[in-house]
Amino acid sequence: MKLIQRSLLALAVIGAALVVPALVSAQAKPATKAPAAAPQVQTGPGGWIKEFGTMWTFDAPPMEYWKGRYGFEPSKEWLDHVRLSAVRIPGCSASFVSDNGLVMTNHHCARSCITAVSPKDTSYQEAGFTSAKLEDEKRCPGMYADQLIGTEDVTAKVRAAVTSKKTAEQVEQRDKAINDIQAACSTGGLTCQVVTFYQGGKYSLYRYKRYNDVRLVMAPEEAASFFGGDPDNFTYPRYDLDLTLLRVYENNAPFKAPHYLKWNAQGAKEGELTFVVGNPGSTGRLLTMAQMEFLRDYQYPFTLANYKAQIAFFKALVAQSEENKRLYENQVFGLENSQKAVTGYNAGLIDKSIMGKKAAFEKDFRARIMGKADLAAKYGKAWDNIAAAQKELGSFFIAQQFQGFAGSNLLNLAAGLVRIPEQEKLADSLRLPNYRGAALGRLKAQIGAAMPVNLVMEKQLLAMQFERALAALGPNDPFIKVALNGKSPADAAAALLGNTEMAKVDVRKALLDGGAKAVADSKDPLIVFARAVNPMATKHAMRAAKLNTAISANVELVGQAIYAAYGESLPPDATFTLRITDGVVAGFPYNGTIAPYKTSIYGLFGRSAEFDNKPPFQLPQRWVNARAALDMTTPLNFTTTQDIIGGNSGSPVINAKGEVVGLVFDGNIESLPNRFIFTDDVARTVAVHTAGITEALKKVYGLTRLTQELEAAATKK
Repeated sequence: MKLIQRSLLALAVIGAALVVPALVSAQAKPATKAPAAAPQVQTGPGGWIKEFGTMWTFDAPPMEYWKGRYGFEPSKEWLDHVRLSAVRIPGCSASFVSDNGLVMTNHHCARSCITAVSPKDTSYQEAGFTSAKLEDEKRCPGMYADQLIGTEDVTAKVRAAVTSKKTAEQVEQRDKAINDIQAACSTGGLTCQVVTFYQGGKYSLYRYKRYNDVRLVMAPEEAASFFGGDPDNFTYPRYDLDLTLLRVYENNAPFKAPHYLKWNAQGAKEGELTFVVGNPGSTGRLLTMAQMEFLRDYQYPFTLANYKAQIAFFKALVAQSEENKRLYENQVFGLENSQKAVTGYNAGLIDKSIMGKKAAFEKDFRARIMGKADLAAKYGKAWDNIAAAQKELGSFFIAQQFQGFAGSNLLNLAAGLVRIPEQEKLADSLRLPNYRGAALGRLKAQIGAAMPVNLVMEKQLLAMQFERALAALGPNDPFIKVALNGKSPADAAAALLGNTEMAKVDVRKALLDGGAKAVADSKDPLIVFARAVNPMATKHAMRAAKLNTAISANVELVGQAIYAAYGESLPPDATFTLRITDGVVAGFPYNGTIAPYKTSIYGLFGRSAEFDNKPPFQLPQRWVNARAALDMTTPLNFTTTQDIIGGNSGSPVINAKGEVVGLVFDGNIESLPNRFIFTDDVARTVAVHTAGITEALKKVYGLTRLTQELEAAATKK
């Protein structure tokens, strides 16, 4: 499961109104609305409502709920130790598993590092990587690990800063207060983040210690870490060693971690109470019906069509050469993973049962608010205001996506040059979001920075964007007339990019320094095109910004109402911040039979044999060679009832003693609709079993130094 979705087009946001994928084959159309069901809202131990899941924050642990449901009462010391043993890496979760700075995460969470440290003549994605000694461990460029060292409720500080009666100014004041709190905190080596919980019902300041020296210790072959490839992704039974071991260094020596999770080589047992500690990325359980319907009817269909087009494009590139494979294989992996994930999320939105439960909760909750005059006056109109704004956003959604500057990074840079002079004339609060405050300086720096440019790819991507725009908007649309000017999409893209000088940093700097006059006088084809398109693109962007501001303000009111009514008996939506979620190790019914709670190395070899050992079910030679030495009954993967989502990849699974018994790497396909409403009837978290990890490290990869480190650390007091 990947949190961060990468694409070349997603990087081009200077002139974009939304940071969303920019390709689609047909206009998104509203789906048939699901009728609201009539289930009753029920609460369990500690006021817990099951549909909101179990992604608990460490500053508000559900002690009553845990005691009532499991008879489990952790001490403050237990919670602090678990929190300080966890770390967050870019896009994923991880944990310290030895006192010598050893960190455990997923292979797919470390793909960029694995590629970056691979020598020119070897791909560690294919061959795997092992370090025989500390000196062989390789530093990961750009990777860091953040350890949550403290939290503080700053709700009162944020609220006190919001004094205006005007919605737009309220949002601006709120955002400024958050930025000021973060800036004041980020001193002395701390990285600070104000986290919005309950959509604005609560604000917490999270303080992190950042470790910038992270090194690759061990990574298996992709054929082992992602055995079964995309066909098996988000499925179960699974047979993956989705593992990477890293090490945090401090002052060029392994970090002596005072807090780490002790290794339990026996691993998880069926029926055992377990916890997942990690950073779930994003859920929508507190969204209103109108927000969910907008995702279902517009955003997700558009995004899925975009993924489909980009996957086809980059797969074709990968097939052209070994060099292209190394350049773009991670991109294909991320896009395919995201496509499957969003398909699952969308399945929840078109499920009448799920939408019915959501509608029932919203109806019940709104009735409670309207039943009290003071609450009705403060919060009562918020839902209708959100619905009206979402409806208006939908009315020009497709036009906004296409009548703009998507498809080419160079075109986006040109758009920035055209927009900056006109945006600078406006008061900061009236500008487009990407041109406000410090964001304007970052845009200027991006425009004036040297960067690699692949003109061949730029032409192909822009041609594809024009082709999609033509299909969506039709030949008589004003954007299409400007963009194509009677040419084919390919010829129009070639004409724009074939004669531009936007790839030259000195040309961009001269236009930036020259301001409005230089931009107006420029004959560069991309600048000319950006000037022609900018009025319609800016119209959409400004309209959307105003509507999104209104949505943001009213969503905060809904969040305040929910928090006022339920407090922290409901866990907040995921925010890619540290959570602890409870569950038990369990199989589940599927396809008319039963999925076992664990799979084994037997199953790995069996599944490979059943597919004639062909990719993506081909075993690495190292595994084939080790077959006779392996205990084939060793558990490899297992399932739990934990509540996870993208961003939890790399999270440790721990038992009630705080010992590591597994490593989260996925959820089954049935878990994807949990983005909006949590169920655990058949939805499962999928993890690597520590017994399987130990067996593989010893007998497949010969890394006794690491198993000895894990075992020695586990015996220390």
